[in-house]
Amino acid sequence: MKFLLPKTEKIPLSKLPYNFQKRLIALAPLRILNDLGRVIQNVKMFRSFCPKGYDQVYITDHPLVYKWVARDTFLFEVFKHVHQFAFLRYLLDGDCNVNPMWQTVLCLDEIIDRNQQIYVEDTLILYCESINAYQKVIPYICGPYTRLILHGNINMHQVLRLMHPGVKKIRINANIEIPPIHYDYFAEHMVNQVRGINSR
Repeated sequence: MKFLLPKTEKIPLSKLPYNFQKRLIALAPLRILNDLGRVIQNVKMFRSFCPKGYDQVYITDHPLVYKWVARDTFLFEVFKHVHQFAFLRYLLDGDCNVNPMWQTVLCLDEIIDRNQQIYVEDTLILYCESINAYQKVIPYICGPYTRLILHGNINMHQVLRLMHPGVKKIRINANIEIPPIHYDYFAEHMVNQVRGINSR
């Protein structure tokens, strides 16, 4: 029955048309972009939007918080390794909580100075002292993160911008500025966002 299947040919990438190579690189997920860079030397030339990718990231504008979360203690390193396994992560989180782990700590000023997009794969933790700081950092954040933890001071519209449909677990320990006429709308949006077995 092999004669019914189409014959497969391997075409070298260098033989593909220039525009096809360009489109292939533009559509490639960030996870495989580094591997693609080994095959095609000029990936950066084709892809102008190339954000810095992270699995779990903590972003803050407060110097004391930055100093505290950047410390690597033995116990925290153990939790980082345990937190990689889904079952153990569920045990640590429990039924109604989200206990975040982070592998990278970034300062808000560094992100703005470098003008670098931040691509978050799993967990995004933000601690900003002011609503203006959140306003500055939100445009730099992208990615399919599923866990969102917010601290500090934030307004309702910023929370809604950070919650895309893929966010399954949310913990807000921030002071949220909500106009009284939007209480019902915000509550309804939060209820709709965290529906489902895997959501909290």
